[in-house]
Amino acid sequence: MLTLSQDTLLEVRHCGKRYDTRTVLDSVSLTIRQGEIVSLVDPSGCGKSTLLRIVAGLDRNYDGDILLEGVRQQGPSSRVGVVFQEPRLLPWLDVADNVAFPAGSRQGSDPRVGELLAQVGLANARSSLPKHLSGGMAQRVAIARGLFTNPDLLLLDEPFSAVDAITRMRLQDLLLSLVSGRKTATLLVTHDLDEALYLSDRVLLMTPTGNRGAGHIAREIAVPGGRPRERNGSWLATARGELLDSLGVSSL
Repeated sequence: MLTLSQDTLLEVRHCGKRYDTRTVLDSVSLTIRQGEIVSLVDPSGCGKSTLLRIVAGLDRNYDGDILLEGVRQQGPSSRVGVVFQEPRLLPWLDVADNVAFPAGSRQGSDPRVGELLAQVGLANARSSLPKHLSGGMAQRVAIARGLFTNPDLLLLDEPFSAVDAITRMRLQDLLLSLVSGRKTATLLVTHDLDEALYLSDRVLLMTPTGNRGAGHIAREIAVPGGRPRERNGSWLATARGELLDSLGVSSL
């Protein structure tokens, strides 16, 4: 049963999704509070990315309800920012215009762009084309674009999976500083258990149900301590062990 509070921002009620005869999501329900970071982890194919698309308003063919502060959502909203697994920058637009693309084409002169680029460490790259950026730089631009409308909720679909380990850690810390400073609620899809535990206030484990294999939320793990955390703190092994046990994997 969902527990709602006065600061509940996102409410997903009994969300279901089918493709022809295949059920992908089976009555998924969750809430996210204002400023909270929640991660979804699961074995591959349990519907995490599908759920993210539904919450983003990019897929309207589903059962159930998606509500922001009690208002049912029926499509994309400026209150919801999205960062995909790949940066998906438009190659013919420079960095500034890519960041401002939610406002329309060639809007890079918007004063919000300069502030965001400074925050992600790309103040000197606003005129660069995407082909001149490293993978980490491109993903920084994507994060800035996701935050351009100052959304209440930021959705991230495995946003750091395509970069090297060091860049990944730097981007994780960047994300924490940005969303914490803006008090942006965040829903993160990731296969990396350590990433989920390091970034999140809560981790939701999705697993397939029954013979249908449809994804549902099997367990919620509250991550101890506040943010930021030590990456190798003693809490990590305990929390990781809980997740691995829930996945049926030995932590030894």
